[in-house]
Amino acid sequence: MEEPAEESAFSKLPTRLQESFFELAEEAASRLSKILRLEEMRLRDLKKFMKFRNVPSKDLKDVRVGVVDGSISPRLSERMGFRIGVYTASYMVFDGDAIISDEDEESMEAGYIMAPQTGSSLHTKKILSLLCTLLERELALKCMKKYGVDLMLIDGSFYGFRARCSEIKEKKLSDLGIEGIGGRESGIKSGWDLIKEVYDKSRKLRRSGKAIGVIKRIRTAAIDGWLLSRRWSIQDVLNKNDRVILRSLMKVGEYFDYIDLLGNERSYLHYSGLKGWFNEIRKKLEKVSDSEKLNKALEHVDNKLRLQIITDLCRKNASEEEKDEVFNEVISTRRFYVKLSPHAPPACIELGSGLDLDFVLSYLKSCINPATGLPFPLDLIDENISVDRRLAIEFADEIESRLFLNPELNADHTYGEFESINPQKLE
Repeated sequence: MEEPAEESAFSKLPTRLQESFFELAEEAASRLSKILRLEEMRLRDLKKFMKFRNVPSKDLKDVRVGVVDGSISPRLSERMGFRIGVYTASYMVFDGDAIISDEDEESMEAGYIMAPQTGSSLHTKKILSLLCTLLERELALKCMKKYGVDLMLIDGSFYGFRARCSEIKEKKLSDLGIEGIGGRESGIKSGWDLIKEVYDKSRKLRRSGKAIGVIKRIRTAAIDGWLLSRRWSIQDVLNKNDRVILRSLMKVGEYFDYIDLLGNERSYLHYSGLKGWFNEIRKKLEKVSDSEKLNKALEHVDNKLRLQIITDLCRKNASEEEKDEVFNEVISTRRFYVKLSPHAPPACIELGSGLDLDFVLSYLKSCINPATGLPFPLDLIDENISVDRRLAIEFADEIESRLFLNPELNADHTYGEFESINPQKLE
């Protein structure tokens, strides 16, 4: 018996609204066709300046690879009294195509967080995200030690967690009413304690000589920043992130290294920042000669980046030496893109220190999933560990049911604490 097809969102709308959206779609398509035609012309011009290298092929035998991933509840359970989130993390180990960690009871862990519903949901979500990243880093380090892997894949950037850390850095978790942080995290009493733990373990992982990061969500626009630096005109940019641009320019079997376009003096973060802070920079360049503009612009970006990174990742009253170390650690991370599938965009890879680029490229070539353009082990663990959006709700329901069994609690009061915050919906 066939399952009934899921009703489309359009079909659920009143007929009049359906007609309106179809008309709007036609209008949007007409506008975008003009933009795309202009974009194709600019991409042809850009390609003349881009350098792409061929991915090497090495005979990789007996390579042992570990992969780690984590997941948090896409939505928090919002009740009248509490806000609840859950997270998980896991590692897998491969000898060639064989998985050798299936019977490892230490390979999967989970956690939760509870906070008063009246508190900031942004703070709760950031702390939840950091706890998940911390668990990922701990499991990655454990996996490397336990199995002696030759290569360790992590999902995401080594320091991708740093955004918005400053918002919770000075917060005491007890003042936020945070519950659920215990066990090995018992020494974590503040936002700063949590950030420091994640940073220290991320640095250890990056410097291990075995780890790479696979970044799925790309926000950097270093190529647009480079285009701006040519004539300082906002009309020259494509307003696309780097992976979108590279998808149109790269052939299967090629890789792109930012160093080939930007050189060694400044990182891709500097040129991406040049795009992001261009309105500020443009004013500073009005009275500067053409030969000095690039240095002046990148100097401005360097100061902005330094302040941003230090604010997020350094303790209050940190020494200048400590600030320099953290700043240089973050901006020195090397990134490249490799396109190994005709059906997917190039994969963005962060190279940990001490790793041979040819070895990493050869491994990626041997294990790519044509459907996603990503390493197959990462796709496999992502499928195993992904958290359903309903899990936090069901976890809260389980807590509620256990509380109802406690004779010392008032059942009506307990029910009131766990009522949906929106009377019209379950959550």
